[in-house]
Amino acid sequence: MSKVLNSLWNVGAALFWGLLLILLPLYLLLNNSNDWCGSEQYEIFISPNQDIEAVVTIINCGATTNYETQISVNRVDSPADKNVLVVLDGHPNELEYKVSWLGENTIEVSEFNFKDLLSFHSRNKTGDIVRSHIKPKAS
Repeated sequence: MSKVLNSLWNVGAALFWGLLLILLPLYLLLNNSNDWCGSEQYEIFISPNQDIEAVVTIINCGATTNYETQISVNRVDSPADKNVLVVLDGHPNELEYKVSWLGENTIEVSEFNFKDLLSFHSRNKTGDIVRSHIKPKAS
């Protein structure tokens, strides 16, 4: 009987360590995937009341992908809480865009080429930091 228990114990240990060696690297790979992309602030536009800032950020995920330009807004006293307004394909030096404050709580992102648009903030909802107007260039 002890030989059977010993065999079961060894099989269980082998399964445990085998799965651990396979799943742990997979978990670490998937869990840290957001850290692979670098980000750098390019320029900041402060609202008229100085409470909110629009930040243009360069996202760089490595040599096999293009740069992304992200335009987001956040409260000056809470930079981690942000709304992404527009993501454009390319480096800001190579793109056309314009960021304008229309009031203390209204911003307009305009004059960009529609073909460069990757994503945009499509609705203004309660809880958004500002009211946004997204206007690509007329073709």
